[in-house]
Parts: sequence; C-alpha cells; structure tokens
Amino acid sequence: MSGCVSYNVIGPVGTPPHASTVASPRSAQVADVQVNAPGIDNATGQAISRALTPQLSQYVQRAGYFKAVTEYPTRLDEQDVLLKFDMTSLKGHRAPHPAYFPGALLTLTFWIWFNGPIYVDSFDVAGNLVIVDRDGVELARAKEQLRFEHNVGLYGGEYWAPSMGGKQLTKLVGELLDDATVKLAKR
Repeated sequence: MSGCVSYNVIGPVGTPPHASTVASPRSAQVADVQVNAPGIDNATGQAISRALTPQLSQYVQRAGYFKAVTEYPTRLDEQDVLLKFDMTSLKGHRAPHPAYFPGALLTLTFWIWFNGPIYVDSFDVAGNLVIVDRDGVELARAKEQLRFEHNVGLYGGEYWAPSMGGKQLTKLVGELLDDATVKLAKR
C-alpha cells in the first residue's frame, strides 16, 4: 500500500464504445491537440499533444463520424472540416480509502481479503472541441467536463493494472464528438 499519488491523465484513448449516430459526408482532419490544463508546463503539454493527436485521429476514423479522416499536409477541400481539441483538465488522483485502515484493523484484514476498498481513484477531465471549415470559420462547438470517483479493491483490475484515466478520457472524447457532430449536422 502506498500513499496518495496525483498524475496527468494522458490516455490511451480507447476504441469508440459505439459507432457515430450522425455520420457527416465531409472529410475531417484532427489539428494538434492543445493542452491548457492547470499545472501542466509547456514541454509536458507538447508531449501529451504529440501522444493524443494520432489517438484522436484513429478514434474519429473508427467511430465513423466523418466520411474520411485525412492527415496534414493533405489540403482540406471546400466542405472538409478541422477538429480542434483543447484539453482543459487532465487530473488523476489515487488516495487510500478513508475506511481502509480502520476496516482492515477491525476485521483482522478480512476487509482486504473480501475485496473491501483500498484506494479511491478520482478523475477530473475536461475539454473543448471546435469544428471549423478550411477558412477557420467555426461550424460547431462542444464543451464537456467529467468528474469520476471509483473505489478500488484488491481483486479489481484497477488495483494491479491501473488504466490511469484512459477510460475517462475516452468517454470525454466520445461526448465531445457526439455533441459537436450533432450540432454540425444541424447546420
């Protein structure tokens, strides 16, 4: 058992849980992800951006939000769009569960062996997505924030191999894209 640990949620972004409900006939490009989260310096932000940009491009392609996903330096056609993601919070935290010590002592460690919570994982991930045309005119915008707490016991997969917020980041990306593409379709 270790103490508290705080970290930046950097993925990986998983596969889409569902196919897009609204598929656009346009092609799309994912711009370099912007990281404007408090507590993240410029060099770390750039490293996170380099890791997330190709993952988000694959996510958009697999979910079928657009007819095709292109990559820079491919020039956008007249009807094509550019997806601009801005991650404004990427916080992850693991701390001992408040009942862990008394529970383990009072039950002579049965608390641990019967999968009582040992840790509490908490996440705060937030971001914005702006969809623009090739001239930079905004076509749609989405903003989401997810806060999530989860108890972790000895026999849970998160105890032995923590996902470090990848599931929460995947959910955030899906909600941003779902919201923005519905708004784009109404245009």
